[in-house]
Amino acid sequence: MGFIDSLKDQFLDVIEYEDKSNKLVVSKYRRESGNNELKQGSKIIVRESQNAVFLKEGKIADILQPGTYSLKTENFPILTSLQAFPYMFVSPVIADVYFVSTRQFIDNKWATKNPIVKRDSDFNMVRIRAFGKFAFRIADVAVFMREIFGTKGIVMTYDIVEYLSSMVTEAFATTVGETSMSVLDLASKYRNLSNAIQEKLNEQAQKIGVQFSDIFVENLSLPEEVEKLIDEQSGIGMAKRDMETFMQYQTARAMRDASKQKGGLAGLGAGMALGNTMAQSIYDSSTSSKQGKSKAEQLRELKSLFDDGILTQDEFDSEKKKILGN
Repeated sequence: MGFIDSLKDQFLDVIEYEDKSNKLVVSKYRRESGNNELKQGSKIIVRESQNAVFLKEGKIADILQPGTYSLKTENFPILTSLQAFPYMFVSPVIADVYFVSTRQFIDNKWATKNPIVKRDSDFNMVRIRAFGKFAFRIADVAVFMREIFGTKGIVMTYDIVEYLSSMVTEAFATTVGETSMSVLDLASKYRNLSNAIQEKLNEQAQKIGVQFSDIFVENLSLPEEVEKLIDEQSGIGMAKRDMETFMQYQTARAMRDASKQKGGLAGLGAGMALGNTMAQSIYDSSTSSKQGKSKAEQLRELKSLFDDGILTQDEFDSEKKKILGN
């Protein structure tokens, strides 16, 4: 350190920190000279949504709430009791100063890294993946600094968010495992699921001085084979309402799929011809057995056949006109 730098260190400091990025959870105050001595009379400015934490030899000495302070013996009884201020400027008290943000941190992502296995009333056992977002804030600065910085040794903002994200994932797995709701019900009740996860999380988060202010479940996904099973169950529901139509519908789909295979049904032309004939048969049967249904119901069934590729656009338009009496 040169003479000028040494001389600068004798003047009073203004200790403050402004996070222009609004992304840092904890920031360590650093003087330009690298010297972290604290002098009597130095000003400490703690902004709104901040706390200033003084660490002496790894232990919390003082915590300041938002406001402006003058560093004096009577203002810092804990810090000064560790080592008094016998001099006006060059102080023998050396301590680290951290600014901890107490504002809410939003739009943090979480996701299950591996599928979660759940017992399910509909599918017996099922694997679930999920992802979403969460928001948190530091509720107890002293506990947070002791547990996160002291015990766990986590100092970087990214690592803090990553650690909290793993907590959300764990709480999600536990909540899903404990609930008696089926997967199909969970998919329609994201808000209820989110609230249950948040409640469980905050019970645990008190131990590290953190509060989760919002948890969002944005998506639940199932293995492809389970999604196919859901489609099949929808078909079974259709079969219960009208087995004859359902069987003809399934036969037509099978013929259509076979026609796409090489040599299937003696080629694509024959397959399409049979598919169209069967589609017409399905519709004729459906029409004869549902004379008592309203036009709206008939149109919905007709649209379903069209959407599934059983009827062509021309066939759909023609039958629609018949139903409407045009």
